[in-house]
Amino acid sequence: MKNYKSTIAKVKNLKTALFLIVVFFICSSCNKQLVEKPGMPLIFIDFNGEIKNTGLLKVNIRGDNNVSFSEGISGSCLDLSVNAKYRKPIVVEKNSANSLTDYPGPTILLWVNTDKNDPYEYFIIGQKTMYEELGIRGWSIGKSAMGSWTWWFSDGINTANYNPTVQRQPINNGGWHQIGFSIDYQHKEARLYYNGINVAVISLQNIDLTTIGTPFFLGNDPMASDPLMDTFNGQIDDVGIWSRPLSPLQVKRLHSDISSSNKNIFEKKPDSITFLTWNIGSGGRQDGRYVGVQRVYDVIKQSGADVVAIQEMYGSGEILADKLGFYYYKRSSGLGVLSRYPLGKTYNVFRPQNIGAVTIEMDENRQIIFCPVWLNALPNTRAYVSSGLALPDSVVAREMETRGAEIRYILWELQTLVKNNDKYPLILAGDFNSGSHLDWTQENKERYFGLVVDFPVSSFMQEAGFIDSYRRFYPDETKHRGITMPINFTEGLQDRSDYIFYIGPKLDLISSKTIDKHKTGFPSDHAAVVSSFKFDY
Repeated sequence: MKNYKSTIAKVKNLKTALFLIVVFFICSSCNKQLVEKPGMPLIFIDFNGEIKNTGLLKVNIRGDNNVSFSEGISGSCLDLSVNAKYRKPIVVEKNSANSLTDYPGPTILLWVNTDKNDPYEYFIIGQKTMYEELGIRGWSIGKSAMGSWTWWFSDGINTANYNPTVQRQPINNGGWHQIGFSIDYQHKEARLYYNGINVAVISLQNIDLTTIGTPFFLGNDPMASDPLMDTFNGQIDDVGIWSRPLSPLQVKRLHSDISSSNKNIFEKKPDSITFLTWNIGSGGRQDGRYVGVQRVYDVIKQSGADVVAIQEMYGSGEILADKLGFYYYKRSSGLGVLSRYPLGKTYNVFRPQNIGAVTIEMDENRQIIFCPVWLNALPNTRAYVSSGLALPDSVVAREMETRGAEIRYILWELQTLVKNNDKYPLILAGDFNSGSHLDWTQENKERYFGLVVDFPVSSFMQEAGFIDSYRRFYPDETKHRGITMPINFTEGLQDRSDYIFYIGPKLDLISSKTIDKHKTGFPSDHAAVVSSFKFDY
């Protein structure tokens, strides 16, 4: 009898366990749907035999008569290609009282397919108005002359843009591609999407985001001098506009609902990570517009870096990111990040030309806040120091005029992130344009014109708890100088001005080095700095 009761109890426990497992999976599935479901868009036009909005907003559509349709990504699509009888752009007007700036931020996604032989640029979708005769304000998605897609945003004075390569992000290769973006008004950033992947994050801190106009123009630039001549040569399908910035998972889901081509092409190495910082000089083009950038790519690729801080980026960020197959964070025209791993939350720290902050998401348990840095190049104290007449106190005073003051503001704004370094390690990497008090020591003063200088930038970083990775790995400054600038001139003062600083108990330094060689010619006057870490979890 006792064994019988025991058996019954075990059966009941087993049933309970099975019931709980089923409930768990059901709840998990429901929760996944709640998290990832994008919701109803404000505007959605599927072009299935007619042009009408099936979204939430009431809109007026102009140009919807005598249009051409052809086979699309799902059902039929708007055909503006060479095969279309009617090549007419579409204008979607909503009530002027209903602005996209009334919401947390818009997401705009659409599918496109264009002619691989067409060598011209085209406007595909956007909103544009003239701003007090100073400039054009609004946004647009277009096609480049090479066949990739493009993105542009302007408040009439300040402009942000994204110009990826046709090698990685084509829309002219005979297939359908989903392209688009979201804008987060609170965080002042744009996230760019290609085939469901959040390929880039663009900082919009210095741009007035209330510039989005009322009519949406589809297939032709509203500023075009000849609408028919400049109409987009291609097909458009499933245009959707949401009232909030969709998450990368939500966009990925929208893409995968239509296409199964979205694959994670990034190899994860969550046990360690390698950072590189490099001032590539004039976009890396000093050895040639293409040749120089190719050499920059060679150095980064061969270094094995997972995350890269770039200074003097100037239009080369998209090219390098696409060649590496990396994600791209553009903080300003000269400052950005290339990352093997997806980009999470960003922080608008201090000024966009000096510093950015973006979360590198290796996985749920391994996230690092990475800050590309580029401090002021003025005043240039090299000539003063090299004169032999400099005094340590006067050097420090000059440093405090710009770089010293900048790093104090930066560290003050980073206080909250620094305090949480036990959870999220923090990396500051870049061209600090300053020497280090760890190099300009009593033991090393003969190399620095007899000076021992307590440089404010490195001193403030150390006081805040940050560790200079190169100097930690090579503690003897007399044996390992780690010169990073200038590397192409040996006359005069040579020094370290590029650093990778870190803070956080979860990071263990493995190695650190500088790179200043390329087989056919190094493309910058700055050396790159590379530091690798293991995770202590």
